[in-house]
Amino acid sequence: MPYNSDSIVDLKAAIVDFPMPEPIAAGRWVLDVVFNIVTEVRSMSGHSGIGYAFVFRKADAQTILSAVSSFREIVLERDPLDNIAIHADLRAAANFVGASGAAMSAIGAIDIAIWDLKGKVLEVPVHALLGSAQIRIPAYASGGSHEKNLNELEYEIHGYLDRGFKAVKVKLPPKVKDACKRIVACSSMVRDDAKVLYDSNQQQSYKDAVEIGKCCVDNGAYWYEEPLPFWQLSSYAELRRNIQCRIALGETLYGEAPFYEAVSIGAADVLMLNLHKVGGLTAWNRIAGLSALAGIPISSHTMPELNAHVIAGTPKPEMLEYMEVWHPLYEISFPIEDGYIIISSDEPGFGLQPSKAVREALGISLKT
Repeated sequence: MPYNSDSIVDLKAAIVDFPMPEPIAAGRWVLDVVFNIVTEVRSMSGHSGIGYAFVFRKADAQTILSAVSSFREIVLERDPLDNIAIHADLRAAANFVGASGAAMSAIGAIDIAIWDLKGKVLEVPVHALLGSAQIRIPAYASGGSHEKNLNELEYEIHGYLDRGFKAVKVKLPPKVKDACKRIVACSSMVRDDAKVLYDSNQQQSYKDAVEIGKCCVDNGAYWYEEPLPFWQLSSYAELRRNIQCRIALGETLYGEAPFYEAVSIGAADVLMLNLHKVGGLTAWNRIAGLSALAGIPISSHTMPELNAHVIAGTPKPEMLEYMEVWHPLYEISFPIEDGYIIISSDEPGFGLQPSKAVREALGISLKT
């Protein structure tokens, strides 16, 4: 059937917040509530696409919400299949405020919504739009708040392993001695076939990161994530030359340019992309092509249901990050089976019906 040109006739957004399943101590932050900026684009044909961004402070969510609204005139009357040109125009519109931070998160939420809409217009899932038929995506369980004692941590880790996960991620406390004690303890909590990933949430100095990194090596860590502040890419490259553990970074990099620099200087063994922060799927695809050429795998940061589609279509993928935080956004979430997230719906777009809370916030009907 030939494609009959469609156009976007409405863009709206709202904030939907809910508590984390349990508070997570990550670096200097204790995260207990997540604020989601849910974004809808609707086409002349009656199809609707939903996109998302999230933060952990209400004021930040309101800033992103305002940014989404400011881009409305750029999106209206555009063909949803023309996502590359729409993305370029959104990026250009942000030039004088800076295509980063809230502006890029807003662009990302809009772009995600457009891809959802695009799939519905063409009646295919997003992973198929990206050139993949894969519906079983390997995942690791992410948690391990650094404020938990070792008994609590062991209980959590065993819970993940009992559910079939083959890999878990644990957050490290800021002091080197405490971090290394935690790494040694975790290595004894898991089976030989299980992988453990460690995350310092950008809280270490270079010197301390070297020491913790060597402790990771000695205890068989799968990777060491973001020991240094995100802007110290040259220090990441030096760290990679001085320790044998794989280094992962990227969850707080905005847009595409920082990833080009990270790849160019050899700053990471694994790139972790946050879908809305990079600018959505349109930007992700360009980063994915770059990383594949460089031989560097890509993992995702949070929001596993969306990222299952995106990782499926990534040419050199790593395990995606699995957290159950975002289940309240959907009527039904994708299941986990034996350490894989399963894209269980053959519905077009992302195949995720928005929850009642999302529908009420946006004023939309169940059938989108």
